[in-house]
This record gives sequence, C-alpha cells and structure tokens, in this order.
Amino acid sequence: MEMKLEFASRSPWRKTTVVLLVIGAACSGYALATRHKLLERREALVAQFDTQQRASDRTRPVRQSPVRREAVDETERLVSGLQRPWEPMLNALQASVRDDVVVNRVQPETDAFRLRISGQADSSQAFVEFVQRLRGDASWRAVEPLSEAKQADNAVPGGKPVAFQLAAEWNRP
Repeated sequence: MEMKLEFASRSPWRKTTVVLLVIGAACSGYALATRHKLLERREALVAQFDTQQRASDRTRPVRQSPVRREAVDETERLVSGLQRPWEPMLNALQASVRDDVVVNRVQPETDAFRLRISGQADSSQAFVEFVQRLRGDASWRAVEPLSEAKQADNAVPGGKPVAFQLAAEWNRP
C-alpha cells in the first residue's frame, strides 16, 4: 500500500527556471563574444585611421603663418633689451652719486648699453667731479657730458643751481 503523502509540492517553475537560466547564460556568452569582436574591429579601424593620418601629415605642405618682418625685429629688440645688465648699471650709477648731485631721470637706450642721465648739481665743479667718478669706474666704457646749464634762481623749488645731461655707456662683457 502506497501512501500518497506529499509534504512539499513540486513547483512547475523549476524546469522553466532552469531552461531560462541556460538560455540567459547562452545569450550573455553571445553578447560578450559580439562585444569582443566589435572592440577588435574598432581597434583595427583606429589603427588604420592613425596610419592614414600620419601619411597625410607627411604629404601635406607645412603652412606657416605670414609673419611681418617688423614684428620679428621688434621682438628681437625687446628680448635683447631684457638681456642688458640693467641692475649692475644702475648700481654703478648710484655708487657714483654724492650729496652734491641729484639724478632726476635715467633713460636707458635698449639698442646700446647706454644710459642718458639728467640731473642737478650744486655747482659746475660738482658736475665735473660726478663725471670723473663715473669715468673712474671701470664698469663704464664712455661717459660723455651732453649739456650743463645754470638754472635761474628758484627755477625748481628744492633743486640745485646747475642742470646737466650726460650719456654713460656700459663696458660690455
């Protein structure tokens, strides 16, 4: 005698679930294989494009933008002006100045190693001594007085009676 007791009924989904899992795994495998083929194809196309790009770069004439000669000359002048020894020049000038001389203006000439100096002195003798101090400094190649004039009384408040201009050329290394 057989007893027909079932404590847990069998689910009708069990076989269907297994079949769906197998189909899902097969589809996932197919999708991964397809992805791999597409990535390889993409890599081959990118390599082909790079090769063609390099070949066209070699055969393409190089285009240079037209540069004005004036712009190049101005750039060269500015760069050479930056390479001047401005700090040592100004330090040597400052070392030559005494209480009897006041330097009002220093104009560098960037095309040459030259400074145009304007100032005032207590007397013509003080100006001459200032020029001699500059000439006595080995840093200066040439010191040329350009002008010297006695100013009218009280022409410049707090100023000195003799106005002068000179050019000092730096001794190039």
